[in-house]
Amino acid sequence: MHRLRSILGPLRVLDAVHRAGGVARAAEQLHITPSAVSHQIRRLEEELGSRVTRKAGREVELTDTGLQLALRVADLFDRLEAVVAKATEVPKPRSIRVKVIPSFAIKWLMPRLAGFYALHAEIDVQIATVAKADDVGLDHADFVVRRGDGQWPDVRADLLFGDALVLACSPALAVTLHEPADVLEEKLLTSMIAPTSWTTWLHSAGLAPKPSTRFVTLANAALCLQAAAQGLGIAVTQEAYVADDLASGTLVKPMAHTARSEEGYYLVWDPAKAQTSPFQEFAQWILSTV
Repeated sequence: MHRLRSILGPLRVLDAVHRAGGVARAAEQLHITPSAVSHQIRRLEEELGSRVTRKAGREVELTDTGLQLALRVADLFDRLEAVVAKATEVPKPRSIRVKVIPSFAIKWLMPRLAGFYALHAEIDVQIATVAKADDVGLDHADFVVRRGDGQWPDVRADLLFGDALVLACSPALAVTLHEPADVLEEKLLTSMIAPTSWTTWLHSAGLAPKPSTRFVTLANAALCLQAAAQGLGIAVTQEAYVADDLASGTLVKPMAHTARSEEGYYLVWDPAKAQTSPFQEFAQWILSTV
């Protein structure tokens, strides 16, 4: 073993002489002088006790012993380089594709995604938004977050959180609201993606809109919550979406009443991927987060 290590340098020079076809060209490739190449070859011959080169005019050529040794050394160096390259290669990022409604992406997933990357920096999460919360199609996606009862054929559905509608508004507006009926006198911020949410909440509270009730329609619940924080009206939203805003005091719940249903928001994915990386890692993380 020690002898091999002592002649690795000369063997590398022999490999260069063989590949380059001569001492001068080997010296150019190794960025050393021809005399240094000749010195390493002589050292190798002394260690082996056998000639590996011979004079051929103004150049040198490999002897039969030298040629056989050079061929085997070349193969070993190629294999060694492959081992080193494999050991030092940078892993390519793995990707997963997730489809969610905009409000879930903005108000729930994005604020928590840094936690996933802290655990799995090698996995890229590609997020696309859908127009409806009941869109379960897995076309071009690995995961979809869908609202419903969780009973869909040919997919796996893991509950993230239950369907729970609450009201949210600015602290200043909240002080003017004393009972559920008071909300009918304010602007009711309505999401285009969930247009029936106000009807659901009001009905569960025993109320119905009055002719004078004003609804302000915005693209999604995230925009409704932003408008509510600016004092433009009252938003109705999933309780999970507003938890961070309530904790920071940006928004408050003006009424304790919560409208609940038997449905929920589910992480929907292909059951065949349940034991496959990186899908398993993402599912485990998001379920542990909720």
